[in-house]
Amino acid sequence: MNLKALFFRSINFGIQEDQSFHDKRRIKSVNFLNLVVLAFLLIGLTNWFFIRDEFPLAIELTFIFITILSIFLSYKNRTSLAFSIFTINVNIALFFVCKYYPDEVGSHLFYFPLIVSIVLLNNPSVIDKHFLLHLFTCATFFLLNIFVDLPAFQTKTLSPESIRVMWIYNMIMSVGLTAMITYLLNKTIFNQNKEILSQFDDLKKTKEEVNLSLKEKEILLAELHHRVKNNLAIISGLLNLQEDAINNHEAKQVISETKDRIMSMALVHKMLFKNPEFKKIDFGKYSSELISELFNSYNLAGDVTIEEDYDAINLSISVSIPLGLILNEIVTNSIKYGFKDEPAANNKFYISIKKENNFVSLIVKDSGKGFDKDLNTDLETSSLGIVLIKSLTQQIEGKVLFSNNNGAKIEINFPNN
Repeated sequence: MNLKALFFRSINFGIQEDQSFHDKRRIKSVNFLNLVVLAFLLIGLTNWFFIRDEFPLAIELTFIFITILSIFLSYKNRTSLAFSIFTINVNIALFFVCKYYPDEVGSHLFYFPLIVSIVLLNNPSVIDKHFLLHLFTCATFFLLNIFVDLPAFQTKTLSPESIRVMWIYNMIMSVGLTAMITYLLNKTIFNQNKEILSQFDDLKKTKEEVNLSLKEKEILLAELHHRVKNNLAIISGLLNLQEDAINNHEAKQVISETKDRIMSMALVHKMLFKNPEFKKIDFGKYSSELISELFNSYNLAGDVTIEEDYDAINLSISVSIPLGLILNEIVTNSIKYGFKDEPAANNKFYISIKKENNFVSLIVKDSGKGFDKDLNTDLETSSLGIVLIKSLTQQIEGKVLFSNNNGAKIEINFPNN
């Protein structure tokens, strides 16, 4: 493995696929800065030529060891600990260099790349603990460097010529390091923007694919509702033929009621087919159309005063079909028994569908003679219509109440989820 490959592999120590872009950037930046610090500490060993025996070799080697330890921790995926050690190590090392060498050598110039590193390690989308640790530690050691003076700790053997050479040396190195980190920051921002644009393009492409798939499903769903409606119409047509072929009155009546039930289901699919979303129907509109169809089929459209009061309520197909069958049975019962022997002038039919919090209330009343017995407590009844009303009400998790109020009254309450 060549040095370039080793360098890039080292930068990626601790990177995991499930990490965010900013976490990956911080880990890469810490690894890169560790390598830079390591390189400068190794270069710093050349200061031995200036101060010879006073060169703090043991301390320099300690900083080198800590830097290698931070890189090793990243390699072992202990990135948070590696970050903390890097921050503390680089600040102590910089504080030591500034206090050990005279101010004239320009060691404080290395605070410029450190300031740039603060920006590089920052996540602009959120203030995280890693950035706060780095910022607080850097600010603390910077203030210590300004206000704490350790003249006894400073080396005294540097000649004016050595100081001048070291100043030029440190200025070149600090400017070069600042430029390097700034370049890395700009490149990182560029790569981030590039990745964001790439993700945007991917999202746009995915959105187009989803919209295309959704459109295809909508077409298929519309075709499904259309075919179900047509199939129900075919069944209804077959029942018409069967009704015409028999002479038994009771059988004709059973077939007629069955056709009405099929019509109530077909009407749901018809309205779903017309709805662009194919999910819900306006049940007030459905109820009005169903009632009109039923009264027309019994030739009572002009003989009964119909009062309707609807809230704007949209119901799903899973509720609309059983509720439509319930409504079909209620209206059919009113037509068969409520208006059977009554004068046309007195025939009145009232329906309301109201929304109350998370519940829907359906109330139907007619002006007929009412119920002969209490259907709320009568568990056994010979009427298929009443059995269907009770059973279908349970299916939509509702409750039904039968009562007499100047005619038959049925009230159904069910949750609107």
